[in-house]
Amino acid sequence: MSAKKILVVYYSQSGQMHDIADQFCTSFSADSSYVVSYEQLKPVTGFPFPWSAFSFFNAFPETFKEKPIALQPFSNNIMGDYDLVILAYQPWFLTPSPVISSFLQTEEGKQLLTGKKVVTLIGCRNMWLGAQEKVKKRLAAVGAKIIANIALVDKSPNVVSVVTILRWLLWGKKEKWWILPAAGVSEADVAMCATYGAMTKAALEMDKLNDLQQSLNEKGAVEIVPELVLMEKRGQRSFSIWSGFVGGKPIGSAARNARVYLFMFLLPTAVFILSPLLMIVSALMLRLKRDELMADVEYYKGNGPLTPPRGL
Repeated sequence: MSAKKILVVYYSQSGQMHDIADQFCTSFSADSSYVVSYEQLKPVTGFPFPWSAFSFFNAFPETFKEKPIALQPFSNNIMGDYDLVILAYQPWFLTPSPVISSFLQTEEGKQLLTGKKVVTLIGCRNMWLGAQEKVKKRLAAVGAKIIANIALVDKSPNVVSVVTILRWLLWGKKEKWWILPAAGVSEADVAMCATYGAMTKAALEMDKLNDLQQSLNEKGAVEIVPELVLMEKRGQRSFSIWSGFVGGKPIGSAARNARVYLFMFLLPTAVFILSPLLMIVSALMLRLKRDELMADVEYYKGNGPLTPPRGL
């Protein structure tokens, strides 16, 4: 019997996404009946890391609009036929990163994913719902089926994680500092991906995929805080307006630069102000519209169909 083939498609600036994928594939790699290959996506013009604050926020409009960028040539792996494709990605500005978004729009990406079983692995600060909806839409368009989603998040309070992630992005400092925890997904949560991978492998081999996501969720693969659902809905609406405003002027122009600086000031300010307010609002909604809000939460814990609640 020939070995089953698995392809991991990923993009990572810091290496965290590769570590997450590696952990998920532990049980597959240890089994001689599987062959695991990796396709590291690279843009032709690389993004800086650490970023400058201006360059980070200047990337916002095109990222949010999912404007494709040029990618370096793919390896021969991309032309193979696979039993499972693992798509490991990060959300940027409530949207798949430009590299992943661009890959999903290439003819090679579409051909690879057509009709395939797919696992989505997400590593992010805390907001991934809208990004996953955009990924789901592109996968559905080529008949791919998401059999599992694992969303690893920074579990620090929202305001704290804003500070730690900016420290990591802008200064390259991920480690714990003073009273601040380390930025990003915790090592324990990354290690837990080995368990999620083993569960996925078992479900594939026993042809028990229908209950896989629920079983993964019970182990913590997807945990959703209700107030972040509300924050994402508001964020998607405001980002659609801001992306048009900031991106309405040519890159490098004085008008564009001024709009980037304005957005760069207002976004972190809004997060600090809105976070405590939304905690109060979500507490009220849990009392007044509990069924509606919890229905939203349950929808995002699953993998379809593509009928998201209003606002995302």
